[in-house]
Amino acid sequence: MRHLGVSSALLAVLGAATAGAFVAVGCHASSSPRRDTGAASAAAGAGGGGGDGGAAGSGGGGAPSEPGFGGAVSPGEDAGVVDGAVNPCGTECGPEELCDVGHLGLDDDCDGQVDETCSCVAGQAHACFMGDPSYRAVEGCFAGTELCNEVGVWGPCLGGRHATEGCFSESPAGCHALQVPPFADVNLKEGTGTFSADAEPGSETWTVVCPAGIEPCPAVSGVDPADDYKPLQSGEYKVVYTKRLADGTTGSCEYALYVGAPGLRVELEWEHDLGGDGVDLDLHLHQPDDTQPWRVGGSASDCGYNNCTVEALDSNPDIRWFSDTASPPEPVSWFLDPVEANNTCYYAPRGAGEAWRALGRGCHNPRLDIDNITCNPDVTDPNSDDFCAPENINVDFPPFGQWMRIGVHYYSSHGRRYGVHPRVKIFCNGALGADLGPTGFYDPEAPVTFEVGDGSTRYWLVADVAFVDGGECGEDTCVVRPLYEDETVKTPLLTTRSFVETSVGPGYLPPP
Repeated sequence: MRHLGVSSALLAVLGAATAGAFVAVGCHASSSPRRDTGAASAAAGAGGGGGDGGAAGSGGGGAPSEPGFGGAVSPGEDAGVVDGAVNPCGTECGPEELCDVGHLGLDDDCDGQVDETCSCVAGQAHACFMGDPSYRAVEGCFAGTELCNEVGVWGPCLGGRHATEGCFSESPAGCHALQVPPFADVNLKEGTGTFSADAEPGSETWTVVCPAGIEPCPAVSGVDPADDYKPLQSGEYKVVYTKRLADGTTGSCEYALYVGAPGLRVELEWEHDLGGDGVDLDLHLHQPDDTQPWRVGGSASDCGYNNCTVEALDSNPDIRWFSDTASPPEPVSWFLDPVEANNTCYYAPRGAGEAWRALGRGCHNPRLDIDNITCNPDVTDPNSDDFCAPENINVDFPPFGQWMRIGVHYYSSHGRRYGVHPRVKIFCNGALGADLGPTGFYDPEAPVTFEVGDGSTRYWLVADVAFVDGGECGEDTCVVRPLYEDETVKTPLLTTRSFVETSVGPGYLPPP
């Protein structure tokens, strides 16, 4: 069954009045229903050259691992069940860790570790939750993120708030996490709750620490107080609030700002501070399960800078991947959500948001919100046309079981004579599914590099991504398969514009 649920790191609406817009009821171990928290990105095997999808194996009990989703590795010593992290009203703790796609990211044996016996493919990422999985949708609890390292083992679960920390018993009255979609205008004071009630007027300050790879980090703005923030990229941000009290002492707290969007969101970033106006890279997304060649200038099968922006989709649309008459959550080309805040494209920077809103049709699937040609890395105001915003392509309601291929073209070096390192983050229902470029390639691992002289010719075929139906009681997931020229040594599939304009690249593997 297709769900409208989103990950626990996502609320795709603003304000409590609309908090249920993307929430569905799912099955739970207890007698009461829980919120369906949507998709955490499922690990999958490599997809290079149409070869096998990585190691398969036993899931450590329960449902077996599915081919290409990662199997089991040597478990090591069991840490045992963590005291206080088990739900007495309906636990989902079991005797061992499970590695099938439906259990990745969960602490199945409730020992405070996640997927410690499961294999993966370098560069993949996954939402993760420590402690009894039945708590993962409870108010105050949020998933973190685990990354697959270069030897194919899941790293620690970082960020989030977990059952092992007693997230289910924390009071939301004081400082607490906020959840917003990308581009939202956030009032950071809303995250301070009652903690800010005794602050001396004019004494309050906020600072924000961005997730890894976001550079420059947008600055806090506003007056009386300066508590306005506009995140352009997905991920978990750390907010630090400081106040002065009447007696002259200070107080502070930290809380998270979770930023994520429904469906598929692909973000491309690269260095902009290496000299001059930087270089121009372009993000592309290929039509699901379509084998027509790419077209750098855009085609009916290739969503990119020339045909997937609001201007192109308004004037001469040739992208018709989905139905014009379907209703979400089925895939649909245009969708106008009755709750304006859910039309996330309306808040895109550089005037794109205003252009989407002026059309009065909601957001298109797929769409490229920002084409970053040149920018100034010293600008920290995300509303400025000179801010170095990421390129991003979105499909709010993706199909199940169909591969979508991601590509990056080195469009122009602008005469610059330095190498540049592209980074592609793939998010599925707000959860990071892969972080490719700095990680995931070469043995030993090294970053993907567009070299001097690659401008206008180099084309990187990055990865395939497909969504998997979680069923009536599960959570929709996505599968990300990095693409390799040589899977054995994990060489990235760096090819040329002339090649991709005659071929879509390696054949697709069977649907997940």
